[in-house]
Amino acid sequence: MVLLLVMTTALSAQERNAVVLVSIDGFRPDYFERTETPNFDRLINEGVKAEYLIPVFPTLTFTNHYSIVTGLYPENHGILSNTMYDPEWDVTFSLGNREELVKGRWYEGEPLWVTAENQGVRTASMFWVGSEAEIGGVRPTRWNDYDGRLPHEQRIDSVITWLTLEDESRPHFVTLYFSRLDSQGHRYGPDSDEVTEAISDMDRDLGYLLSELDRNGLRESTNLVIVSDHGMAAPSDDKVVFLDDIIDLDDVRVVGWGPVAMIRPEEGKKEAVYNLLKEAEEGYRVYYRGDLPDAYRIGNHRRTPEIIMVADLPWSITSRSFFERRGLLAGNHGWDHREPKMRTIFIAQGPDFHEGKKVGPFELVHIYELICHILELEPAPNDGTLKEVEHLIRSRD
Repeated sequence: MVLLLVMTTALSAQERNAVVLVSIDGFRPDYFERTETPNFDRLINEGVKAEYLIPVFPTLTFTNHYSIVTGLYPENHGILSNTMYDPEWDVTFSLGNREELVKGRWYEGEPLWVTAENQGVRTASMFWVGSEAEIGGVRPTRWNDYDGRLPHEQRIDSVITWLTLEDESRPHFVTLYFSRLDSQGHRYGPDSDEVTEAISDMDRDLGYLLSELDRNGLRESTNLVIVSDHGMAAPSDDKVVFLDDIIDLDDVRVVGWGPVAMIRPEEGKKEAVYNLLKEAEEGYRVYYRGDLPDAYRIGNHRRTPEIIMVADLPWSITSRSFFERRGLLAGNHGWDHREPKMRTIFIAQGPDFHEGKKVGPFELVHIYELICHILELEPAPNDGTLKEVEHLIRSRD
Protein backbone atom coordinates (compact mmCIF):
# COMPACT_ATOMS: atom_id res chain seq x y z
CA MET A 1 0.00 0.00 0.00
CA VAL A 2 2.88 2.36 0.79
CA LEU A 3 4.51 1.43 -2.53
CA LEU A 4 1.31 2.25 -4.41
CA LEU A 5 1.16 5.68 -2.75
CA VAL A 6 4.73 6.50 -3.77
CA MET A 7 4.13 5.41 -7.37
CA THR A 8 0.95 7.51 -7.58
CA THR A 9 2.76 10.58 -6.23
CA ALA A 10 5.64 10.14 -8.69
CA LEU A 11 3.23 9.82 -11.61
CA SER A 12 1.27 12.95 -10.70
CA ALA A 13 4.54 14.83 -10.27
CA GLN A 14 5.05 14.78 -14.04
CA GLU A 15 1.91 16.85 -14.51
CA ARG A 16 3.00 19.69 -12.22
CA ASN A 17 4.54 22.96 -13.32
CA ALA A 18 8.29 23.07 -12.74
CA VAL A 19 10.11 25.54 -10.49
CA VAL A 20 13.57 26.84 -11.41
CA LEU A 21 15.13 28.63 -8.42
CA VAL A 22 17.79 31.05 -9.68
CA SER A 23 20.31 32.76 -7.39
CA ILE A 24 22.32 35.76 -8.54
CA ASP A 25 24.83 36.08 -5.73
CA GLY A 26 25.28 39.61 -4.36
CA PHE A 27 22.50 41.31 -6.38
CA ARG A 28 21.20 44.40 -4.56
CA PRO A 29 17.67 45.71 -5.27
CA ASP A 30 18.98 49.12 -6.34
CA TYR A 31 21.17 47.54 -9.03
CA PHE A 32 18.15 47.62 -11.34
CA GLU A 33 18.57 51.40 -11.45
CA ARG A 34 22.20 51.23 -12.58
CA THR A 35 21.76 50.21 -16.19
CA GLU A 36 19.24 48.94 -18.74
CA THR A 37 17.88 45.50 -17.82
CA PRO A 38 15.28 44.65 -20.48
CA ASN A 39 15.06 40.95 -19.62
CA PHE A 40 14.63 41.55 -15.92
CA ASP A 41 12.03 44.19 -16.81
CA ARG A 42 10.18 41.65 -18.94
CA LEU A 43 9.99 39.20 -16.05
CA ILE A 44 8.93 41.92 -13.61
CA ASN A 45 6.13 43.04 -15.95
CA GLU A 46 4.95 39.46 -16.44
CA GLY A 47 5.33 38.33 -12.84
CA VAL A 48 5.78 39.40 -9.23
CA LYS A 49 8.49 41.61 -7.78
CA ALA A 50 9.12 42.28 -4.09
CA GLU A 51 10.36 45.68 -3.01
CA TYR A 52 13.24 43.69 -1.51
CA LEU A 53 13.97 40.40 0.20
CA ILE A 54 15.19 40.35 3.81
CA PRO A 55 18.19 38.03 4.28
CA VAL A 56 19.16 36.21 7.46
CA PHE A 57 22.10 37.12 9.67
CA PRO A 58 24.96 37.01 9.00
CA THR A 59 24.55 38.15 5.40
CA LEU A 60 26.84 35.49 3.96
CA THR A 61 26.51 33.19 0.96
CA PHE A 62 26.32 29.79 2.63
CA THR A 63 24.08 30.91 5.48
CA ASN A 64 21.47 32.56 3.26
CA HIS A 65 21.43 30.03 0.44
CA TYR A 66 20.75 27.24 2.90
CA SER A 67 18.02 29.28 4.62
CA ILE A 68 16.32 29.81 1.25
CA VAL A 69 16.03 26.08 0.53
CA THR A 70 15.19 24.94 4.09
CA GLY A 71 13.00 27.79 5.35
CA LEU A 72 15.08 27.72 8.54
CA TYR A 73 16.99 30.38 10.42
CA PRO A 74 20.72 29.63 10.83
CA GLU A 75 20.47 28.40 14.42
CA ASN A 76 18.03 25.76 13.20
CA HIS A 77 19.96 24.55 10.13
CA GLY A 78 23.51 24.82 11.46
CA ILE A 79 25.15 26.75 8.60
CA LEU A 80 26.00 29.78 10.72
CA SER A 81 28.71 31.18 8.46
CA ASN A 82 30.97 30.39 5.52
CA THR A 83 33.52 29.32 8.14
CA MET A 84 32.48 27.42 11.29
CA TYR A 85 34.01 25.35 14.02
CA ASP A 86 32.10 22.45 15.56
CA PRO A 87 33.27 21.85 19.14
CA GLU A 88 31.65 18.42 19.33
CA TRP A 89 33.59 17.16 16.31
CA ASP A 90 36.64 19.44 16.73
CA VAL A 91 36.43 20.15 12.99
CA THR A 92 36.35 23.36 10.95
CA PHE A 93 34.00 23.91 7.99
CA SER A 94 35.22 26.41 5.40
CA LEU A 95 35.07 27.14 1.69
CA GLY A 96 38.64 25.88 1.37
CA ASN A 97 38.00 22.59 3.18
CA ARG A 98 36.21 20.67 0.49
CA GLU A 99 36.43 17.40 2.39
CA GLU A 100 34.06 18.78 5.04
CA LEU A 101 32.07 20.96 2.63
CA VAL A 102 30.48 17.92 1.01
CA LYS A 103 29.63 16.05 4.21
CA GLY A 104 25.93 15.95 4.94
CA ARG A 105 26.41 16.05 8.71
CA TRP A 106 26.91 19.82 8.61
CA TYR A 107 23.58 20.49 6.86
CA GLU A 108 20.69 20.21 9.28
CA GLY A 109 17.05 20.64 8.34
CA GLU A 110 15.60 19.43 5.05
CA PRO A 111 16.41 21.27 1.81
CA LEU A 112 13.82 21.45 -0.95
CA TRP A 113 15.41 18.77 -3.11
CA VAL A 114 15.23 16.30 -0.20
CA THR A 115 11.59 17.22 0.51
CA ALA A 116 10.76 16.74 -3.17
CA GLU A 117 12.72 13.54 -3.77
CA ASN A 118 11.17 11.93 -0.69
CA GLN A 119 7.72 12.67 -2.13
CA GLY A 120 8.41 11.36 -5.62
CA VAL A 121 9.28 14.66 -7.32
CA ARG A 122 12.60 14.57 -9.15
CA THR A 123 15.10 17.41 -8.72
CA ALA A 124 18.34 18.70 -10.23
CA SER A 125 20.94 21.24 -9.14
CA MET A 126 23.21 23.38 -11.26
CA PHE A 127 25.02 24.41 -8.07
CA TRP A 128 23.59 25.36 -4.67
CA VAL A 129 24.88 25.30 -1.11
CA GLY A 130 24.42 21.77 0.23
CA SER A 131 23.57 20.18 -3.11
CA GLU A 132 26.89 18.29 -3.26
CA ALA A 133 26.26 16.60 0.09
CA GLU A 134 24.10 13.62 0.91
CA ILE A 135 21.58 15.06 3.37
CA GLY A 136 19.36 12.64 5.25
CA GLY A 137 20.57 9.95 2.87
CA VAL A 138 19.22 11.87 -0.17
CA ARG A 139 20.74 13.85 -3.05
CA PRO A 140 19.13 15.58 -6.03
CA THR A 141 18.56 13.18 -8.92
CA ARG A 142 21.14 15.26 -10.83
CA TRP A 143 23.77 17.49 -9.25
CA ASN A 144 27.19 18.92 -10.05
CA ASP A 145 30.42 19.59 -8.19
CA TYR A 146 30.75 23.36 -8.00
CA ASP A 147 32.86 24.89 -10.77
CA GLY A 148 32.86 28.68 -10.77
CA ARG A 149 34.60 28.69 -14.15
CA LEU A 150 31.73 26.97 -15.96
CA PRO A 151 30.30 29.48 -18.46
CA HIS A 152 26.81 30.73 -17.70
CA GLU A 153 25.41 29.54 -21.02
CA GLN A 154 26.57 25.99 -20.30
CA ARG A 155 24.83 26.11 -16.93
CA ILE A 156 21.62 27.24 -18.61
CA ASP A 157 21.96 24.63 -21.36
CA SER A 158 22.17 21.89 -18.71
CA VAL A 159 19.01 23.15 -17.01
CA ILE A 160 17.14 23.22 -20.33
CA THR A 161 18.31 19.69 -21.15
CA TRP A 162 16.98 18.43 -17.83
CA LEU A 163 13.63 20.17 -18.26
CA THR A 164 13.14 18.65 -21.71
CA LEU A 165 13.69 15.04 -20.61
CA GLU A 166 10.76 12.85 -21.52
CA ASP A 167 11.11 10.13 -18.89
CA GLU A 168 10.36 10.00 -15.17
CA SER A 169 13.79 11.45 -14.32
CA ARG A 170 12.68 14.87 -15.60
CA PRO A 171 13.08 17.26 -12.67
CA HIS A 172 10.33 19.58 -11.47
CA PHE A 173 12.55 21.47 -9.05
CA VAL A 174 15.86 22.84 -10.33
CA THR A 175 18.44 25.21 -8.81
CA LEU A 176 20.66 27.47 -10.88
CA TYR A 177 23.43 29.63 -9.38
CA PHE A 178 25.54 32.53 -10.69
CA SER A 179 28.40 34.16 -8.76
CA ARG A 180 30.03 36.67 -11.14
CA LEU A 181 28.20 39.73 -9.81
CA ASP A 182 29.31 38.92 -6.26
CA SER A 183 32.90 38.37 -7.39
CA GLN A 184 33.02 41.70 -9.22
CA GLY A 185 31.49 43.43 -6.21
CA HIS A 186 34.18 42.05 -3.92
CA ARG A 187 37.00 42.88 -6.30
CA TYR A 188 35.97 46.32 -7.56
CA GLY A 189 33.30 47.55 -5.14
CA PRO A 190 29.53 47.84 -5.51
CA ASP A 191 29.68 51.26 -7.19
CA SER A 192 32.20 50.25 -9.85
CA ASP A 193 31.82 50.17 -13.62
CA GLU A 194 32.73 46.49 -13.45
CA VAL A 195 29.64 45.76 -11.35
CA THR A 196 27.47 47.75 -13.76
CA GLU A 197 28.86 45.65 -16.61
CA ALA A 198 28.19 42.46 -14.65
CA ILE A 199 24.55 43.54 -14.16
CA SER A 200 24.22 43.92 -17.94
CA ASP A 201 25.88 40.56 -18.48
CA MET A 202 23.48 38.94 -16.03
CA ASP A 203 20.53 40.47 -17.85
CA ARG A 204 21.80 38.96 -21.12
CA ASP A 205 22.19 35.58 -19.42
CA LEU A 206 18.62 35.83 -18.20
CA GLY A 207 17.55 36.68 -21.74
CA TYR A 208 19.26 33.53 -22.97
CA LEU A 209 17.45 31.46 -20.34
CA LEU A 210 14.10 32.94 -21.40
CA SER A 211 14.77 32.40 -25.08
CA GLU A 212 15.72 28.75 -24.49
CA LEU A 213 12.60 28.18 -22.40
CA ASP A 214 10.54 29.73 -25.21
CA ARG A 215 12.31 27.75 -27.94
CA ASN A 216 11.63 24.48 -26.15
CA GLY A 217 8.02 25.27 -25.31
CA LEU A 218 8.70 25.37 -21.57
CA ARG A 219 7.61 28.86 -20.56
CA GLU A 220 3.96 27.95 -19.96
CA SER A 221 4.88 25.13 -17.59
CA THR A 222 7.89 26.62 -15.80
CA ASN A 223 7.98 29.00 -12.83
CA LEU A 224 11.11 31.11 -12.42
CA VAL A 225 11.97 32.27 -8.90
CA ILE A 226 14.93 34.67 -8.97
CA VAL A 227 16.63 35.65 -5.72
CA SER A 228 19.90 36.85 -4.29
CA ASP A 229 21.48 35.89 -0.98
CA HIS A 230 22.78 39.23 0.25
CA GLY A 231 23.69 42.72 -0.91
CA MET A 232 27.07 44.42 -1.09
CA ALA A 233 28.66 47.47 0.54
CA ALA A 234 32.01 49.26 0.38
CA PRO A 235 34.03 48.99 3.61
CA SER A 236 36.13 51.97 4.66
CA ASP A 237 39.91 51.84 5.10
CA ASP A 238 39.49 54.50 7.78
CA LYS A 239 37.00 52.45 9.81
CA VAL A 240 38.88 49.31 10.80
CA VAL A 241 38.89 47.47 14.12
CA PHE A 242 42.31 45.88 14.67
CA LEU A 243 41.55 43.01 17.00
CA ASP A 244 45.18 42.52 18.01
CA ASP A 245 45.27 46.10 19.32
CA ILE A 246 42.54 45.19 21.81
CA ILE A 247 43.19 41.60 22.91
CA ASP A 248 45.99 39.05 22.81
CA LEU A 249 45.18 36.80 19.87
CA ASP A 250 46.89 33.93 21.70
CA ASP A 251 43.98 34.02 24.14
CA VAL A 252 41.37 33.29 21.46
CA ARG A 253 40.55 31.32 18.37
CA VAL A 254 38.99 33.61 15.75
CA VAL A 255 36.83 31.48 13.46
CA GLY A 256 35.56 34.28 11.23
CA TRP A 257 36.67 37.84 10.45
CA GLY A 258 35.23 40.80 8.50
CA PRO A 259 31.91 42.41 9.40
CA VAL A 260 31.35 39.60 11.93
CA ALA A 261 34.08 38.09 14.12
CA MET A 262 33.35 34.73 15.73
CA ILE A 263 35.61 34.39 18.79
CA ARG A 264 36.30 31.29 20.89
CA PRO A 265 38.30 32.27 23.98
CA GLU A 266 40.77 29.84 25.46
CA GLU A 267 39.65 28.21 28.69
CA GLY A 268 39.41 30.70 31.53
CA LYS A 269 39.81 33.74 29.23
CA LYS A 270 36.18 34.44 28.30
CA GLU A 271 35.39 37.23 30.76
CA ALA A 272 38.74 38.97 30.37
CA VAL A 273 38.49 38.95 26.56
CA TYR A 274 34.89 40.13 26.60
CA ASN A 275 35.64 42.96 29.05
CA LEU A 276 38.53 44.25 26.93
CA LEU A 277 36.36 44.19 23.80
CA LYS A 278 33.49 45.90 25.63
CA GLU A 279 35.72 48.68 26.92
CA ALA A 280 37.03 49.39 23.42
CA GLU A 281 33.61 49.15 21.76
CA GLU A 282 33.69 51.59 18.84
CA GLY A 283 32.52 50.75 15.34
CA TYR A 284 31.24 47.40 16.53
CA ARG A 285 29.04 45.70 19.12
CA VAL A 286 30.25 42.77 21.18
CA TYR A 287 27.97 40.10 22.62
CA TYR A 288 28.09 37.01 24.72
CA ARG A 289 26.33 34.28 22.78
CA GLY A 290 23.38 34.33 25.17
CA ASP A 291 22.94 38.10 24.76
CA LEU A 292 22.73 38.22 20.96
CA PRO A 293 19.70 40.12 19.58
CA ASP A 294 16.81 37.74 19.00
CA ALA A 295 16.58 38.95 15.39
CA TYR A 296 19.97 37.39 14.58
CA ARG A 297 18.70 33.85 15.17
CA ILE A 298 22.19 32.32 15.52
CA GLY A 299 22.55 31.99 19.30
CA ASN A 300 20.91 28.62 19.85
CA HIS A 301 23.48 26.32 18.24
CA ARG A 302 26.64 24.69 19.50
CA ARG A 303 28.66 26.10 16.57
CA THR A 304 28.03 29.68 17.69
CA PRO A 305 31.09 30.73 19.74
CA GLU A 306 31.02 32.33 23.18
CA ILE A 307 31.77 35.84 21.91
CA ILE A 308 30.55 37.53 18.72
CA MET A 309 31.58 40.93 17.38
CA VAL A 310 29.32 42.64 14.83
CA ALA A 311 30.81 45.60 12.97
CA ASP A 312 28.74 48.68 12.17
CA LEU A 313 28.60 49.33 8.44
CA PRO A 314 31.12 50.30 6.92
CA TRP A 315 33.51 49.10 9.66
CA SER A 316 35.54 45.88 9.35
CA ILE A 317 37.25 43.64 11.91
CA THR A 318 40.71 42.33 11.07
CA SER A 319 44.27 42.09 12.36
CA ARG A 320 47.11 44.51 11.61
CA SER A 321 49.24 41.84 9.96
CA PHE A 322 46.45 40.77 7.61
CA PHE A 323 45.51 44.39 6.83
CA GLU A 324 49.13 45.25 5.98
CA ARG A 325 49.39 42.21 3.68
CA ARG A 326 45.99 42.23 2.02
CA GLY A 327 44.05 45.34 2.96
CA LEU A 328 40.26 45.22 2.67
CA LEU A 329 38.05 43.96 -0.10
CA ALA A 330 36.63 46.72 -2.30
CA GLY A 331 33.16 45.35 -1.54
CA ASN A 332 31.91 43.07 1.19
CA HIS A 333 28.84 41.74 3.00
CA GLY A 334 28.07 40.04 6.29
CA TRP A 335 26.77 43.07 8.20
CA ASP A 336 23.43 43.25 10.01
CA HIS A 337 20.70 41.78 7.79
CA ARG A 338 18.53 44.85 8.41
CA GLU A 339 21.01 47.21 6.73
CA PRO A 340 19.56 48.54 3.44
CA LYS A 341 22.73 47.66 1.51
CA MET A 342 22.42 44.03 2.61
CA ARG A 343 18.94 43.66 1.08
CA THR A 344 18.37 41.16 -1.70
CA ILE A 345 15.98 40.62 -4.63
CA PHE A 346 12.92 38.51 -5.35
CA ILE A 347 11.28 38.16 -8.77
CA ALA A 348 8.93 35.33 -9.73
CA GLN A 349 7.22 34.64 -13.04
CA GLY A 350 5.32 31.70 -14.39
CA PRO A 351 1.95 29.95 -14.55
CA ASP A 352 1.52 29.88 -10.76
CA PHE A 353 2.33 33.55 -10.10
CA HIS A 354 0.33 36.73 -10.50
CA GLU A 355 1.17 39.00 -13.42
CA GLY A 356 2.52 42.52 -13.04
CA LYS A 357 2.29 42.57 -9.25
CA LYS A 358 4.53 44.54 -6.87
CA VAL A 359 4.62 43.47 -3.24
CA GLY A 360 6.30 44.61 -0.06
CA PRO A 361 9.43 43.08 1.47
CA PHE A 362 9.44 39.70 3.18
CA GLU A 363 11.97 37.37 4.76
CA LEU A 364 13.64 34.81 2.54
CA VAL A 365 12.82 31.95 4.95
CA HIS A 366 9.28 31.94 3.49
CA ILE A 367 10.47 30.83 0.03
CA TYR A 368 10.64 27.18 1.09
CA GLU A 369 6.92 27.12 1.95
CA LEU A 370 6.11 28.98 -1.27
CA ILE A 371 7.85 26.45 -3.51
CA CYS A 372 6.49 23.49 -1.55
CA HIS A 373 2.99 24.84 -2.14
CA ILE A 374 3.54 25.25 -5.88
CA LEU A 375 4.95 21.72 -6.17
CA GLU A 376 2.19 20.31 -3.93
CA LEU A 377 4.72 19.02 -1.41
CA GLU A 378 4.20 18.51 2.30
CA PRO A 379 6.82 20.83 3.82
CA ALA A 380 9.24 19.70 6.51
CA PRO A 381 9.22 21.65 9.80
CA ASN A 382 10.56 25.15 9.09
CA ASP A 383 10.51 28.76 10.29
CA GLY A 384 8.58 30.18 7.33
CA THR A 385 4.88 30.40 6.68
CA LEU A 386 2.83 30.32 3.49
CA LYS A 387 0.63 33.13 4.83
CA GLU A 388 3.48 35.60 4.28
CA VAL A 389 3.75 34.80 0.57
CA GLU A 390 0.45 33.31 -0.58
CA HIS A 391 -0.54 36.68 -2.09
CA LEU A 392 2.16 36.12 -4.73
CA ILE A 393 0.46 33.12 -6.32
CA ARG A 394 -2.67 32.56 -8.31
CA SER A 395 -5.62 30.82 -6.70
CA ARG A 396 -6.12 27.24 -7.85
CA ASP A 397 -9.89 27.37 -7.32
